[in-house]
Amino acid sequence: MSFKYFADPKAFAYVADEGQACHFCKATQNCLDGGNLFGQEDIEAVCFDCMAAGKLIDLDISANQIDEAALDRANDPEGVSNEITYCTPSVPTWQDCYWPVKNGKPYRFIKIASKLDYVSKEQFVATLFDCDQDAELWDMLPDRKIENMKEGQYDISFYLFEDSGDKLTIWDAN
Repeated sequence: MSFKYFADPKAFAYVADEGQACHFCKATQNCLDGGNLFGQEDIEAVCFDCMAAGKLIDLDISANQIDEAALDRANDPEGVSNEITYCTPSVPTWQDCYWPVKNGKPYRFIKIASKLDYVSKEQFVATLFDCDQDAELWDMLPDRKIENMKEGQYDISFYLFEDSGDKLTIWDAN
């Protein structure tokens, strides 16, 4: 299963405990933890297929937030907003955040970042999105490649997004 705006949910999404059943179809494989979803109703888990199919819309349970007004008006902003809000796994941040949108386009979440994801410190600083471009943040990036969420959960974590080779980085603190 692939998601348009989330590159690797098996490695970087909040995955449900093994054996946890999807609220909708009762599948126990490839389920996301429902504890990171927001809505009036609580669910324990949702499988990748039901998430992608938009099953959360019926219960008005969201996984992400996005500023729909920031989206390009020519490219179905309501549809794109719904896809990210209801049909895309949550970015594994400590705090709530808005999905990054640059020049009207939402970027795809790639992974929790390390220094190895950037050509240089200067490139990293240039990718910092919606915050001060503080060069000192470079020293807080891990020195080794992050392969999954367990390896990337630090008191300060950096989240790499990309669109057509253009990178954006947001960061979050515990």
